[in-house]
Amino acid sequence: MKTLFPDRASTHLQIHPPLPASETLSVLEENAVFSTETEEEGDAGESEPFVHSLSKIPKLNPTYTFSTFVRGPSNQFALATCQNVAENPGTSYNPLFLYGSTGLGKTHLLHAVGNMVASRNRDAIVTYISSERFMNEMIYCIRHNKMWDFRQKYRHCDVFLMDDIQFISGNKSATQEEFFHTFNTLYESKKQIIITSDLFPQDIPDLEERLRNRFQWGLIADIQPPDVEHRIAILINKAEQMGVDLSYEIAEFIAIHAKRNIRELEGALHRLVAFSALHGRPLDKRLAVETFESLLEEPPKKITVELIQKLVAQHFKIRITDLKSKKRLRILTVPRQIAMYLSRECTNASFPDIGEKFGGKDHTTVMHAFKKVSAEKETSTAIKNHIDLLRRALEEWK
Repeated sequence: MKTLFPDRASTHLQIHPPLPASETLSVLEENAVFSTETEEEGDAGESEPFVHSLSKIPKLNPTYTFSTFVRGPSNQFALATCQNVAENPGTSYNPLFLYGSTGLGKTHLLHAVGNMVASRNRDAIVTYISSERFMNEMIYCIRHNKMWDFRQKYRHCDVFLMDDIQFISGNKSATQEEFFHTFNTLYESKKQIIITSDLFPQDIPDLEERLRNRFQWGLIADIQPPDVEHRIAILINKAEQMGVDLSYEIAEFIAIHAKRNIRELEGALHRLVAFSALHGRPLDKRLAVETFESLLEEPPKKITVELIQKLVAQHFKIRITDLKSKKRLRILTVPRQIAMYLSRECTNASFPDIGEKFGGKDHTTVMHAFKKVSAEKETSTAIKNHIDLLRRALEEWK
């Protein structure tokens, strides 16, 4: 495939010098399987996976719209901000950073924004891409000397949607460098940027600080796991889309036992419907119990103070012995107080019991920590984010 800009090839070499050989080599070595994977993703008959120009027809899932997104307490803030951005791209909440555990609807919202912008303005160029695809295309262009084309493609769109940004962390300095300049170009041109991640910006490991800072320039919205009522609503909505008559009783049964994320919820529904079709049986409570028999036999995992100490220590990158020590350094007292707060909130342990497990501390110390964190999480975004992430880790452990 020939470049779409043959007369500017020399300009590309002057404006954008090639990446250092060592850096390029390290990226290519990390992704040795790139060529095989991306060629499979390309259209039939194309010998190259890279498409030079942006299409005005975005590659979005048409079923992922705001009307098919089930609103609930756990996602209403993220939904409201996405709707606002879709109506006024580039004017407010730019960049918009969505974070939450896998399977909670971040990608759905990303596509919903793109679909609304495209439907309201047919001339708008909407680009949706995963961070992995961004990295793979960049590697392809480095190998084939097409970086000018790559930059033309991703720096000239009206709405830029990047999914799973956490995957560019780690030893991928060239990808982070390229995304940094892409971000700057789009932001300075007042183009809308929306990024999703499984992690809060401060918790993405091995991410350049300048990128971390830029992710916090606009608005950060989190999506929490849905509660039982919300999960029931999601199931009933999904069943209607599938043309399945699902009773409230069955939806409640599934929602109680499939509670990690929405993907697990929908997977459970698909499993039940398939079981019903294959065996020619009605969708009733008896079939649901039989279908999820193995799941029901699993004993529920119990959250303990020791588990909370372990997760808090991992989260703050300290030792469990530090949580139990008498050291009063702030880098230790904040994690210790949060661990005590969660121990009281998430277990049946009394204040004296918790104090005993934190190095024999007095129960009044635990009470003070509980009251302090309870107050600070209402006023401190940092404390709230730490607690939300740790709660999510506890839910995933269960």
